[in-house]
Amino acid sequence: MRNLRSVIAGLALAAFAAGAASWSGPAAAQADPAVGDPQLRVLLKELNELFDRGERERLIDPWYLRDLRKVLGRYENPWDKRLFSDDFSGRGPQPDPPWQVTAGEFLIDWRYGLRSVIEAPAPAPAETQERGAGKDPIKQLFGQFLKQTLQGRQDQQPAAPPVAPTYAAAIAPVRITNAFSLRLELTARLVPGVAEPRFEFGPYQGANASAGYRLAYNPGARAGAPSLELLRLSSRGGVSTVELTDKPLKFEDGKPHVIEWSRDRGGRMVVKVDGAQVMEVTDRSFRDPFDGIALVNSGGDYALRSITVDGTSR
Repeated sequence: MRNLRSVIAGLALAAFAAGAASWSGPAAAQADPAVGDPQLRVLLKELNELFDRGERERLIDPWYLRDLRKVLGRYENPWDKRLFSDDFSGRGPQPDPPWQVTAGEFLIDWRYGLRSVIEAPAPAPAETQERGAGKDPIKQLFGQFLKQTLQGRQDQQPAAPPVAPTYAAAIAPVRITNAFSLRLELTARLVPGVAEPRFEFGPYQGANASAGYRLAYNPGARAGAPSLELLRLSSRGGVSTVELTDKPLKFEDGKPHVIEWSRDRGGRMVVKVDGAQVMEVTDRSFRDPFDGIALVNSGGDYALRSITVDGTSR
C-alpha cells in the first residue's frame, strides 16, 4: 500500500508539475495539458489505471482517492463550466431566449428541434402575351383600359409577389470563453433546386456577429470539394479558410449526427463527426472571449436537436 501511494504521489506530482508549466508559462500560446500534450495524456492515463487498481483492491483510502480523482479531472477536462445548453423542447414556434432570429426563419419543430428551411428561388414568371397578337393594337389598348376601369384599379400597379428569403440566420448572445467545447446534433435534408446548399455555425465576437469562427457543412459536395470547412471571419468582412476536409459526410439520412468542436487556450481546434476526428488545426487569431453562437442557413433544410457549449472557469 505504501509503495502504491508513493508511485501515485510521484506520478501526480509529475502530472501537476507538467500541467503547471503548461498553464503558467509564456504559455498563453501553449495547449491545455489535457488536450495538447501527448506525454501528459499518457501520464494521466497511467494515474487513472493506478487509481482504478487502488479502488479495486482497496489499497488506498477512498476519501483520499476521491480527492485525487477530483483534482485529476480538472486536467483531463479543462472545460469545466457549462456555458449554454438547449434541447429546443419549448412549445414554440419561436425558439426561446436567448435565441434571436435575425433573418429568414428558425422555428421549433417538435420532431427535429430548431429547424430552418431555405427553398430554391422560384423562377421569374414569364411575361404573358395577350392572345390575338395580330389584332388591331387600338382595340387591344381599349380592351385593357376597359378591364382596368371595371376592376377599379385604373391608377394602381399590380402588387409584386413576395420575395423568398435567400438565407436564414439566428444568434444566441451568450458569453463563451476563448477555450470552449461545442457539441451539437444536426439533421439535414437536400432541397430540390438549391444549387449550393450550406449550413454554418460557430462562435462570434461583436454585437453584429461579424467576426469569429464558422464551421460550414456543404451537403452533397462533389469529389475533391470540401464537405466541411473551418472559416475565420474578420470584423472588416474578410473570410478565410483555416482548415477543411473533403472526407465524404452525409447527414441527409434522417438521423441526427453529432459534431464536436473544441478549442484550447493555445488555439488548437479539433473537430469530430460522430466520434471520428476530421480536423485538427491551430489558429490564434482570436484571444478574447466570444460573445455568442451564430447559425446561418444558406440553402437547404437543417435542424438542431440539441446544442451544448462548455468553457473554462480558470
